[in-house]
Amino acid sequence: MKMVGRLGGFIVLFILLAWMVLLLGYYGKVELQKWKAERNTARFFKAVQYQRYDEAVRLFGEPLDQESLRKLQPFRLVKYTRVKAEYDDGCVCKGHAQLTFQSDGPPITVPAAFVLREGYKPGQVCALTSRETQTVMPQLGKWNITFCGSDSF
Repeated sequence: MKMVGRLGGFIVLFILLAWMVLLLGYYGKVELQKWKAERNTARFFKAVQYQRYDEAVRLFGEPLDQESLRKLQPFRLVKYTRVKAEYDDGCVCKGHAQLTFQSDGPPITVPAAFVLREGYKPGQVCALTSRETQTVMPQLGKWNITFCGSDSF
């Protein structure tokens, strides 16, 4: 009788441990994907910030090219913070950051949303702007056309 009780206890303990290992493995994989996405996106922002356009193009890919980046000048990214990838709908496919831009006047910080593509690389980076922000710094529309595909954000 005691043997059946011990065997049942071991089976329950084994099932609990197996469940914990699977759960930790799954969330560990998600956290690793988020880390890769945040690292790749931050590397891209750093390349744009320091005007290393060949590196930025390599990290972003098509349709971005060096000429479109040069056309943005003297408007430039001066700071990026809070780069955070998100897990949603079964994948790490998007995220957000704070971007600080400067042109002729004082710098402006705006929230940005990014979409990830294969390899956890940024596929779109859209500066989220209001009419007021675009009035103060109209170059944000050019940023969104270049990196987002539209200026309606």
